[in-house]
Amino acid sequence: MRLVPILLATLVSGCGGVTAEAPLNLRLGGDRAHTTQELKAHKFCHKEDGGPQPNPETYPRCDRPGAEWGESWVSARFDNNALVELKRYERFSDDGRAVERWNQLVGDRMKLHPDAPDAATEVQARSLEPGTRSMKAWRLDARTVVGVYLLTPTPPENASILEAIITLPKQASDIEVVH
Repeated sequence: MRLVPILLATLVSGCGGVTAEAPLNLRLGGDRAHTTQELKAHKFCHKEDGGPQPNPETYPRCDRPGAEWGESWVSARFDNNALVELKRYERFSDDGRAVERWNQLVGDRMKLHPDAPDAATEVQARSLEPGTRSMKAWRLDARTVVGVYLLTPTPPENASILEAIITLPKQASDIEVVH
C-alpha cells in the first residue's frame, strides 16, 4: 500500500517546473553563463567542443529517455557576452502535429502575456521568417518581442515551429539627443 503514495508523489513532482515544451521565459541581455543555466532548466544543454564558440550558439535538447514526436533545439546569439536573440526551432515530420504544437505554444503564450497586435506589426515590418504560414507576437518590454511562427519546413533548419525572442531596432523617435 505504500507504493501508491510514493508513485503519486513521483508523478506529481515530475509534472512541475519548466519543461522543454514550455514557452521560453529568458530575458535578453543576460550573459552566456546565465543563459546556459536558464536553458538547461528548459531542458536544452550546451554542447562544448573545445573550440571557439560559434555565434549563434546551439543548445540541443538534453539527453532524455523515450521517444518524441519531433526534435527541437535553441539558437542563442550573443554580442559582447550578452544575449541579444534567442530562437527555439521544432521539427515535426507530421504537419498535423506541428499545427497542434503551434496552437499549444500560442495558447501557453497567451496565458503569460496580453495580446499585442502592434508587436506582430513590428515583427512583420522587420521581416518574416522564411516559410511563415502563420505568426503571433507578444511584447515582453518596450523593445523586446516574442514571435511564435508556424512554418513550412524550409532549409537550412527545416523547422515546423519557431519561437523567437528578439530586440527590435531603435526607432528614430527612441534616440535621445544630447545637447
